Amino acid sequence: MPAFTPLPENSRRHYLEAMGIESWYPRMRLPMAPEPLLFDLDDSGYSAPAAEQASATQQPQPTPGQSAQSPAPAQPAESTAVPRIQAVPPKAEAEPQAAPKAQSAPAVPRFVLSLSVVGPYLIADTLARGLEQPTAAGQQLLLNILATLGVSAKDVHTHHVIQWPLFTNPRVDQGIQQAQLYVDEKLEQFVRQHEPKQLLSFGAVLPRLHDWQQPHGEHLGLPWVGLPSLYRMLDDPRQKAVAWQRLKPLVTAATPDNA
Repeated sequence: MPAFTPLPENSRRHYLEAMGIESWYPRMRLPMAPEPLLFDLDDSGYSAPAAEQASATQQPQPTPGQSAQSPAPAQPAESTAVPRIQAVPPKAEAEPQAAPKAQSAPAVPRFVLSLSVVGPYLIADTLARGLEQPTAAGQQLLLNILATLGVSAKDVHTHHVIQWPLFTNPRVDQGIQQAQLYVDEKLEQFVRQHEPKQLLSFGAVLPRLHDWQQPHGEHLGLPWVGLPSLYRMLDDPRQKAVAWQRLKPLVTAATPDNA
């Protein structure tokens, strides 16, 4: 009997899309459901201007709150743990030990992280929930910030976007520890290839992956500064003042070099 060779993940996704099957995760906790196994690592939203919404028509389904209604009936049998939990009331005291069996898989963080190296800066940019690529407004704000540091768009060395989780297979361990290892591996690769001098972390993904409690520190041998998400700054201009206060030492240090 010939051995079964599973499809590669990209081919499997393409096959499911061709059949009209859409992978779906509930965006809110369902009644009687176990602890969530998928959660947003950064919950910042972004109100895209009308022009951007029109130019990104292929990305409307991930937006929170809207796609939670239509896909829900598509996979009512997805949560196989529900019948077990409904049988809990007769054994209210004996069942707590069985709960870890239903929750043995680690919770899976969900985020999109844009990594780039521009001049001497390694940049980790948390994309707002619902985005798959940086928007034009977000990129322009980033370029404006880098311009204050004496860096221009001509100094871009590389760019890579991480969409986590990588796979839809629930049996694959894609918990927060695996996400941390994967992101750090990409960052280390950029450090080796381009030798940046400073890490700028926009948004909550890196701080939450590493449980950073301060807005600055050192990571992978680089000093880092934590800044508000670009998309929070676009929606709330007051966040720009927070970013400016944290960037001031870098601006001061960069000024003599550009003089």
